[in-house]
Amino acid sequence: MINGKRISFGHQNPDTDAIAAALAASYYLNKKGLDTEAVALGAPNDETNFALKYFGVKTPRIIDKADTKEVVLVDHNEAGQSVSNIKDLTVTHVFDHHKIDFKTSAPLFYHAEALGSTSTILYGFFKKDGIKIPKDLAGMMLSALISDTLLLKSPTTTDVDRQVIKELAEDAEISDYDKYGLEL
Repeated sequence: MINGKRISFGHQNPDTDAIAAALAASYYLNKKGLDTEAVALGAPNDETNFALKYFGVKTPRIIDKADTKEVVLVDHNEAGQSVSNIKDLTVTHVFDHHKIDFKTSAPLFYHAEALGSTSTILYGFFKKDGIKIPKDLAGMMLSALISDTLLLKSPTTTDVDRQVIKELAEDAEISDYDKYGLEL
């Protein structure tokens, strides 16, 4: 077990948003003074591997059981989509854009919002707190937003997503997010 550290992770069989949001939440919470590590609940898919390679981001370590006592959930909140030992853990934070199916006996930070991706939600936290997003992380978050909104064509896409994609593209130094999205 990693003492004192929290891990941040998305759902099993992770997509790009699950991986990017875990990375973003971990970076954000570390900047806020917590000790966190982003991990994955399965191997990244081809799309996510493309983004990781494109932006030079190391693949998070893959787990099926948490090796910490406290965890941060991103892009999911249902026990059936989480680590195998979720019932033995304390969830301290949840960042999600899906329906809520969650029980807890301890207080926690919970933010759910009907936006196109969890990365859009996390972008708002970075902006609110004035935390600069590094180029590589902005690229991963951009990739997640592109993926979850089908390049802004999904019916779940919001005006917030449309604005955030432009800002993340600028931070990631991607001049044409449509072109990058098709490559992704």
